[in-house]
Amino acid sequence: MRDSSSQQNSKMDTVLFDLDDTLIVEWKSAEESFIETIGQIDHKIDIDEFIKTIRGQAKELWYKLPTIDFCLNIGISSWEALWAEFDGNDNHYKILRDLSANYRFETWNQTLIKFNINNPDVANKLSLEFKKIRDTKHKLFPETKGTLDKFKSLFKLGIITNGAPDLQWKKINGGNLKHFFNYITISGEHGYAKPDKRLFDIAMDGLKAKKSSAIMVGDSLNSDIKGAQDFGIKTIWINRNNNKAENIKPDYEIANLTEIIKIITMPPNDRFGLHPSGSPD
Repeated sequence: MRDSSSQQNSKMDTVLFDLDDTLIVEWKSAEESFIETIGQIDHKIDIDEFIKTIRGQAKELWYKLPTIDFCLNIGISSWEALWAEFDGNDNHYKILRDLSANYRFETWNQTLIKFNINNPDVANKLSLEFKKIRDTKHKLFPETKGTLDKFKSLFKLGIITNGAPDLQWKKINGGNLKHFFNYITISGEHGYAKPDKRLFDIAMDGLKAKKSSAIMVGDSLNSDIKGAQDFGIKTIWINRNNNKAENIKPDYEIANLTEIIKIITMPPNDRFGLHPSGSPD
């Protein structure tokens, strides 16, 4: 996989990271919060089926809210809305704040009804309990801090993440990650989300970085990899689950954050002469 001569001769000095399921354990933390909350139900329940059902119920109700276009535009997921505060001065956040308590209640209430538990008090209690539990879980991947600690003195580091600002900052601060980064870009603070090229432009401007010397690391082929490639920077797909890249081809593919250093510290002519697997041409 060859690149232009200008990029072949460029020294890598800037690394952009996605946040959710790249640096922090997002879905697994949500799943653990569901399991802990469901454990308070005084009925025998198939936990896996309940989680599947409540995710579907949350999504169904989420798409019925008048704010759905805004939420899709900045990348707020339906399950994240079950614990978001929606802080912010934008009128959309005010509407979401007004709707959120009922959204959380109805998601739990309608799910419980499907499991033959028709008790609004229980639904209200669980909706509040899930939010409280999820607020405390900010789990990082085992190699996250060690990798960032090594990189901090070597590169300019940035985060570019989709989501509501209050949630993403909770995750960043809860994981004690802020001090590693020179600039942090959150979609909800700007009104558009990855893969929109404008968000990458904001991040690069904040880092005072050049496209030819930057690389994006993320787990989402569409948001992170395609977005960065459309913007014009190199990409590393972190593929912890051994998924297949079909239509979107990353420049490099890794299974662990510790592998990044092998890519970005090798001589440029060698680096850009590699296939995504790391094998020579």
